[in-house]
Parts: sequence; structure tokens; C-alpha cells
Amino acid sequence: MDIRKAEEFMTKLIEEGVKYGFEDCEASYADDISMSIDIFEGEVSSYEQSSDQIVSFRGYKNGQMGYCTTSRFDDDAVKFMLESASENCDVLNDDDREFIYCDEKNKNLHFSQLSDAYDKNTYNRFAELGLSLEKAILGLDARINAVDYLTIACSRGPALIINSKGLHSYKDTDGMSIFAGCHATDSDGSIKSGGHYWIGKDIDKFDMDKFLSKLSDNILGKMGAKSCKSGNYKLILENEAFMQFLSAFLGNTFATVMQKGLSLLDGKEGTKIASDCFTLKEVPMYENALNKCPFDDEGVLTTEKAIIDKGVFATAFYNLKSANKAGRASTGNGFKSGGTIGTAPTNLLVVPGEKDFNGLCEEAGEGIILTDLSGLHAGVNAISGDFSLLCEGYLIENGKKGRPVEQITAAGNFYDMLKQIKSVGNDIINIPAGQGEFFTPSVLFSNISISGES
Repeated sequence: MDIRKAEEFMTKLIEEGVKYGFEDCEASYADDISMSIDIFEGEVSSYEQSSDQIVSFRGYKNGQMGYCTTSRFDDDAVKFMLESASENCDVLNDDDREFIYCDEKNKNLHFSQLSDAYDKNTYNRFAELGLSLEKAILGLDARINAVDYLTIACSRGPALIINSKGLHSYKDTDGMSIFAGCHATDSDGSIKSGGHYWIGKDIDKFDMDKFLSKLSDNILGKMGAKSCKSGNYKLILENEAFMQFLSAFLGNTFATVMQKGLSLLDGKEGTKIASDCFTLKEVPMYENALNKCPFDDEGVLTTEKAIIDKGVFATAFYNLKSANKAGRASTGNGFKSGGTIGTAPTNLLVVPGEKDFNGLCEEAGEGIILTDLSGLHAGVNAISGDFSLLCEGYLIENGKKGRPVEQITAAGNFYDMLKQIKSVGNDIINIPAGQGEFFTPSVLFSNISISGES
């Protein structure tokens, strides 16, 4: 549906909502336009193209916020949404107030970041690239048996929000991604698996040689891997592994989680929780980010801020509801999920240090590098911070990356680990996360307990 027609429908929905008795109400529209192909054994095994258009309504009535979502855009849908949201208000009993918001100085918010390169994303381009990439992966080494998955996808779409207070908020974005994974047979008959990814906006900027080089390291570097002796080691969490590790506990910095008593960080804002050399910032308009975010889904402007500033827990992530409960202002982190307002970060940046990856190895001298963490759900207690994870990686020997290791378990506590950070590298990678990307380097820790050979 044309966005102008969507806006007409939403305007009518708001007008009828006010007549229906809602004190404040809001309508949001999102159109997720996407295309993807999967490559398997020299063929395009699947192809999908879709456009999912959804309008969500939320209205405040009798002290409660009611919600409803639809993919229909007619008079019957208006009636259905208002009745459903009103029924929600009648049965809900939430003591913490939600808000329909509009900043009088920022009523009309508009941010477009669609790229001219998006039109290059065609079935033929994707198929040609995917088939060539699969062939190239298989040609890397005779030990590589098969490409288990290879997906190329792109998406774009506008998002529009209007409310009865006068907010008119529009933003859009686009992008594409490539994910590939394969398996290989080691000399002892064991199977090793590995993969790599690429995200961007322009298919012509995909560097196949660079992609293949990293994928090759990720899988062939595991050949000959075996366990190591149990003990305490100096640890480097390689950039992607550190992102996975930190993300598993990131929810503990959400005010909504803290206020439910599900985070040990509740009441710790302004106190030291990590090493002096560790700073985690949210940079919504980060210049290196593919997608930037100047305002959230509640119409609150986003700002650059430190979440952890030189080891000090500077601020949690707040939306309007959790901020009101805490008696403070929103941090601009209210984003929709399934029509309801939740909490999410935009672009996150672990502030890099001066040393590259080799420099971290030299500083460690002896220790272990972890590159793959398994069981980040089953092996993690997000509340207590305790974890026990099956891992793969490499030894650090004489200040250099040594032989590969596997069949080891790393155990410890997230909060203790933050205090054991010795150095932060500068080998930053970016991975999609939240409402943006996570930019993180590798990180050196002073101590980790490893269970391997007895």
C-alpha cells in the first residue's frame, strides 16, 4: 500500500479513536519489503520476496494502554482495532503508566537513509553471486565437504508514526546481508564447521576475496584442534565472541529488567562495575553505522551517551514508561516490538584501545583465545551472571596465537569478568544488533577458568 494511503488510514484511525473515548492514541505503520535466496549444491534452493504491511494502534483509556495490530486497511479494521484496544484497557491492571508522547519542539520528525544501490538487488544478481561464492568456498580446500548454508538477503521499508498529540514521525532504511557456513573433515575424521557474514548497502562493495579469506581462517584454522589442560588462563575474547558474550547480559542494563528485580545492576547507576579501561557507548548517529537512528518509536530524540564509562555504570536504557517510574527522562530507547513499546539499544560501541589483536596476544604472553561460544542460552544465568559455556579457540603461546583448542568449557561470572578486563583492542567489527549494530573489538581478561583435559 502506498504510504500516503497508509497515512490517510492512520489519520482516520486516530480521529475515530478520540471519538471512541481514548484520552490519547497513536497509530504506526511499517512496510517490510524483503527478498532472499538460498544456495545449496549448485542451485538456488529457495527464493522469497515479500512485503509485510502492518498498522498498529495503541490507546490510553481508564488508566491503561490498549493495543491492537492489523494488516487490513478498511472501515471494518478501524472498528475492530478500536474495540480490541478498548477491551484491553478494561482488563489490564498495570500500575506503571504508559505514555503517548509528543515534544512540542519536535513534532515533525523525518529521517530517510535509503540508498541508491538498493535497486541493484535483483534475483539475477543474487543468484549469480551466490552460485559463484558457493563454488569459491568449495574450492578453498579439498577438506571442505559442503556448504551447509548460503543466504543472500535484502530489505527496506518505511516506518510512520502519528498520534493524537501531534507527533508525525517518519524514518526508513535499507540494507543487505550475506551469510555462509560450511563443514570440513579433519585428518582424524572429525568434522569441523565454520562460517562468515557480510552486511552492507551496496552489493558492488562486497569483497569476495576478503570474505573467503576470513571464512577460510574460521574453518581451516580449527584443523588439528584438541583440548587443553584444565586451569586458570589469561583470556582474549575475540571480537565476535566478545559481542556474543556481552549481548547475553546486555538486557541487565535495561531499566525495565532492573525494575522487575531481574538484574543485579538495579540501584548501581553511578557505581563502578567494570575495569577502568572499559567504556561502552551508545552512538545512535555513529558515522560508521549502516543505519542511524535520530529518534525512537516514542518520538523521543536519541542522544550519544556512555552506558559504562571507564568502568562506571553511567546509565541504564530507559523508555518513557520505565523513565517515569524512575523519576527521570527517557534515554530515547523506546522501540516497538509486536506493536507494544519495549526497550532496545541503537548503535553500540565498545571504545577501542590502542593495541591490535597481536598486541593483545603479546600482552597476555600465555593464555587462551576464545572464538566460538556455545550454549549462550542454556549455559547462562542472566540474573546472577554465572555462565558455563562450551568453547573453541586457540592457545596463546609465547605471546602469539598458537594451536587450536576445542572440547573445553569456560566458566565464571559476568560481573566478575567486567572487573578483570586488562586491555581493549582496536580490531573492531560490526554485527547487526538491537535497532542498529554492535561495534566491538577483542578484549583481554586477566583470568578465566577452563575445564579441559584432567
